[in-house]
Amino acid sequence: MFDESKYQDPEFLVKEIEQGFINLQFNNPKTLNAFSERTWRAYQNILERLDADPETNIILISSSYAKSFSSGLNLKDAQVLMGGLKGDDQSKYDFMYKHIIDFQTAISTPTRMTTPTICLLNGISLGLAIDIAATTSIRVAVKDAKLSIREIKIGLVADMGSLQRLPKIVGNKSRLFQYALTGEYFNGDDAYDIGLVSKVVPDYESGMKYCIELGKDINSNADWVIRGTKDSLQYMVNGGTVDQGLLNIAHYQSRFLGAEPKIPSRPRL
Repeated sequence: MFDESKYQDPEFLVKEIEQGFINLQFNNPKTLNAFSERTWRAYQNILERLDADPETNIILISSSYAKSFSSGLNLKDAQVLMGGLKGDDQSKYDFMYKHIIDFQTAISTPTRMTTPTICLLNGISLGLAIDIAATTSIRVAVKDAKLSIREIKIGLVADMGSLQRLPKIVGNKSRLFQYALTGEYFNGDDAYDIGLVSKVVPDYESGMKYCIELGKDINSNADWVIRGTKDSLQYMVNGGTVDQGLLNIAHYQSRFLGAEPKIPSRPRL
């Protein structure tokens, strides 16, 4: 039986929708679900623990309320971080480089998981919200969601994956350049037009209903088939080759349909 108490955190709610289907919800209304360092480290920890649980088949990543999915980086936390930089230029560079790499690793967690993820973008969804969405398997947006690759407006280059993943996801590269270079707002319909999301829903409530129905459909399949399908697709999305992908799935499929392989399986992504 799923134990929600194992995942208690002041900024997240982790609920079981049905056996095998988990809803990870951002739950910090005071900051509109902005991410501090404590937040993104907790996010990584929760996802990795859920992925390690063999009974987890599908994860819905959403907000617990309609006003915001995430307002992005917690700027107050970032200001404290920058204000605390000490030492010479090399020391400052080394500290920031490690911090950024750790942050990237946390946000990229869904791309290393064999558990597929669904993301519902609603309300205010800025900066880091787009980075998070780009790592998920299936993306859904509320029609009036307020989306933006916002980093350029605060004097930063988006560095958590949007600029690296979206060119492989969206079809309209010109519009992507426009959104990234202006930081302008776009909505759910715009996100659908460029190929960022696969579905636009009228409001938060109908979005949650749709995502839950979708997740239950996925969850109705065999657990090892769900994970194998997600891992195979993710390997290719992450830059794998067709030939190696075919070998990987041959080993994986044989493991469940025949004997355990004598050749070690490919390391997890």
